[in-house]
Amino acid sequence: MSKQDPRIYTNLSALLELRQDSRHLSLSPRYRPAGMLSGRHASRIKGRGLNFEELRQYQAGDNIRQIDSRVSARLGKPYVRVYSEETDRPVHIIVDQRLPMFFGSQVNTKSVTAAHLAALLAWQVFDGGDRVGGAVIGCRDMVQMPPKRSSNNVIQLLEAIVTANNQLDLASLKNSKQSTTTRSLLSQVRPLIATLNSQSVMILITDIEGVEIEELAELEVLSQKSNVLLFVIQDPLEDDLTAAHGLSVSYGELQINIQANAHNQLKYDELYQQRLASLKKATLTSALPVGLVNTYEPVITQLSRLLMGEPR
Repeated sequence: MSKQDPRIYTNLSALLELRQDSRHLSLSPRYRPAGMLSGRHASRIKGRGLNFEELRQYQAGDNIRQIDSRVSARLGKPYVRVYSEETDRPVHIIVDQRLPMFFGSQVNTKSVTAAHLAALLAWQVFDGGDRVGGAVIGCRDMVQMPPKRSSNNVIQLLEAIVTANNQLDLASLKNSKQSTTTRSLLSQVRPLIATLNSQSVMILITDIEGVEIEELAELEVLSQKSNVLLFVIQDPLEDDLTAAHGLSVSYGELQINIQANAHNQLKYDELYQQRLASLKKATLTSALPVGLVNTYEPVITQLSRLLMGEPR
């Protein structure tokens, strides 16, 4: 299996080139995920935060909502609290590059699609003036970096994605750490979650195997304090196993012929389709923005549709 095939493995040059495409995207403070499965509540990215600067006597033209009633009552004169706006937001992009992502039936593997999605978001966030960081969870380990207002930090994040992506193969299953392969994505970044504040943004990029249904409630609670977005990567063959009937899957000398009979379809539906249906149902009653991204359409087209509500 050649690592030169961009449909199977990504490279740094490809992720760097996505910066130009990212300039057509928007994650503004007034952002509403018009095309995402955002449920019945209006979801939005919370605005940048305010830093307290000083307490001073009220002046004509001041916002009366900023009057500090306790201080004013104690001093007998109206006093206001003065704030200055923060100039950027810390954005954490969490990217799944574990073995379940190493699958694709048409154009790209899910792992390559996730890498492209992460790169587009990272560049858009950085060019928008915010700090970029995050974590890359691979089949061998997890690499984490704090958000910084630095292009070098973006490049380091992309390099970590490429490294984890290029380590994906069946041999990695033997060398993979139990903690990275069997645990959900969310469970591995809980120490990071503990550091989030009201201005933080956390973007999770994984597939249906990377998030437990019961964790959606936890993410929804978290989204009340911080900005949380979940992207789920899907391959069309995962939606309909019958389309794989008669196909041969090979890796080197290993080859398996897929027989998609009714019995196998039923078992598969229990494992995947019901899980996907539960995920979609949960998002319909949640304020959590969830976007489904497939492996065959250009990622920039899908992301524009999800973030900006462009028509299909």
